Amino acid sequence: MAKGTIYYFNPTCELAVANGSFSYMPPLLLQEMERDLSILPFVFATENDFILTERPPTTDFVQKLKDAGFNLPAFLNLDQLEALPVGSFSNISPWGWSPATHFKLKNLKEKCSVEFTESPVFNWIKEYQLLFERSTSLDLLYEMLNNNPPDWFVNQSLSGVQVTSCEEIETLLRTHMPLVIKAPLSSSGRGIQIIRKMNLSTSNKQWISGVLKQQKYLIAEPFLEKLIDLSFQFLIKDNCEIDYLGFSVFETNSNGQYKGTLIHPELENILSVEDYGVFKEKIGKTILVINEALKKSVYAKYHRGYLGVDSLLFKDHNQLLIQPCIEINCRMNMGIISLLLEKKIHRDSNGKFELWYGLSGQFSDFMKEQSRINQLKIQKGKVCSGFLSLVEPDLSKKFGAYISLGAPR
Repeated sequence: MAKGTIYYFNPTCELAVANGSFSYMPPLLLQEMERDLSILPFVFATENDFILTERPPTTDFVQKLKDAGFNLPAFLNLDQLEALPVGSFSNISPWGWSPATHFKLKNLKEKCSVEFTESPVFNWIKEYQLLFERSTSLDLLYEMLNNNPPDWFVNQSLSGVQVTSCEEIETLLRTHMPLVIKAPLSSSGRGIQIIRKMNLSTSNKQWISGVLKQQKYLIAEPFLEKLIDLSFQFLIKDNCEIDYLGFSVFETNSNGQYKGTLIHPELENILSVEDYGVFKEKIGKTILVINEALKKSVYAKYHRGYLGVDSLLFKDHNQLLIQPCIEINCRMNMGIISLLLEKKIHRDSNGKFELWYGLSGQFSDFMKEQSRINQLKIQKGKVCSGFLSLVEPDLSKKFGAYISLGAPR
């Protein structure tokens, strides 16, 4: 039997990195999110793999996912995984690495292949924190902008800068407003404030001071009038090669927090005919520039696994431009999940992959209603239309994940 990979859903990894402690525990609500969505990495897995979860799905729900075309792994808790013999696993692939993740999985690491034990991610070193900080992704952006960039890249005057005081931010507001303020370490659009007035409010100043006390600096960047949020997805291999996997189009709320990802997005229906033509012409070169920058970066040196580069398509003086590196997610991300989901979905079907949050039991009610009015249809092993929950709802869960598709075009 082939050795499998252990997948572990810990989307609070950036918070754990910021904390730095091996005993870090996320806030209670985020712990609930990780438990409720813990099976979600099944999208990455094969039948030889394992998902670390304390809440395994029932046999009936597993069968529904198999009927939808997924090859499902084993769903085991930590004690069950630790009881398996040495050599049972090829490697461990959490959502993201942190000191706390290394400590939690310490008894599993030694049971993995030699290739994994010799990988840069096998042990945590202090330099790895840089991979998660927004200052490092800002450095990559500057590298691209200072190296004969394409003329459709953002002007450096519209890119971010590090700030260490409220006074610096208020100075920037005189020339750039709205202004986006970001904590160095946060995830999924959290740790962000959009300043829409010339003067900082008391709550703005309190938040800024709190982040500065914890993380020493902030990133401030001009607010760009976006057309599309993009995320370019890559895989950094053990030999340092970087594979480009594709790009995803995602949606955020007014505060920049992640809402969902489009499945088979029809950009020709989102952009004007002219802008879509420009985008198609420029996208290939943009991908090459980002890939080359990554090869020379600390990400290629220290990271192995999935990596997403969030970007922005926007207009400035009626010209279509791209901000190629808003930030880098040095971990698995929802864009990767959407690309993998698309392989199970009919090519002519489109819709959304979305997360859910509500009161306990509401996702269960939502799933029942959506499954009734938007029934799942499968043809030749591919999902064609309808609603499919990706985690099993029960009355205790507050979080969910699902795909919702229209009929094929």
